[in-house]
Amino acid sequence: MVIEQRLESNLSMSELDKQLQSEKHAVASQLAAGIAHEIRNPITAIKGFLQLIMADYKGEPMYFEVVESEIARVEAILKELMVLGKPAKIKYEKLSMQVLLDQVLMLMESHALLNNIQIVKRYNFRETTVVGDESQLKQVFINYIKNAIEAMPDGGTIFVEGFNPFKSTIQIQIIDQGCGIPSDMLGRVSEPFFTTKEYGTGLGMHVSSQIIEEHQGRVNISSNNDGTCIEVILPAVFK
Repeated sequence: MVIEQRLESNLSMSELDKQLQSEKHAVASQLAAGIAHEIRNPITAIKGFLQLIMADYKGEPMYFEVVESEIARVEAILKELMVLGKPAKIKYEKLSMQVLLDQVLMLMESHALLNNIQIVKRYNFRETTVVGDESQLKQVFINYIKNAIEAMPDGGTIFVEGFNPFKSTIQIQIIDQGCGIPSDMLGRVSEPFFTTKEYGTGLGMHVSSQIIEEHQGRVNISSNNDGTCIEVILPAVFK
């Protein structure tokens, strides 16, 4: 009887935690949509008038370049807020995870080299096909690799590993050699608006986790002083 009561208590706490997380996400989504709507129109006007002023200005363009750069950063934040507030519809199709990863790594290669970072692929796939949205899955892995690069200011190596731990799953690991994530923060990295970066929005990791969950997958993150490993597990599809 005591064991049954404890099991029921643990189950209730688990359900309560899921409900709280769901409510928290709903509030964050509403807040994100509201903020994005209120900021987008003024930013569009500022950008338009800036371009008009630049066309007639004959002086030093450096200050305008700084303003343009900051406007672009605000627009990038707004884009993330819009995704959080109103997630895009998933366009499901059969995809090769190996091809998708290769395309992502090709996009990120120059960014990595500029930061003195080498990306090493280690694939051991038996099956690479998944069903999902190509654009959204690319967004996930671009975000994870970008985070890995930013975690290594002194350079190093990022390992991208892909394999099938079981016949029905595909597992991708992105392993960096950064300083790691403090243990007291590790459980919060996928929360909306939580970030350890000076200029971070705290949305990239949350949106990425959300996308993987919508693809019936899961994300595991482990970290220590030697670096961080992000593990993405997705269901495999047999041709």
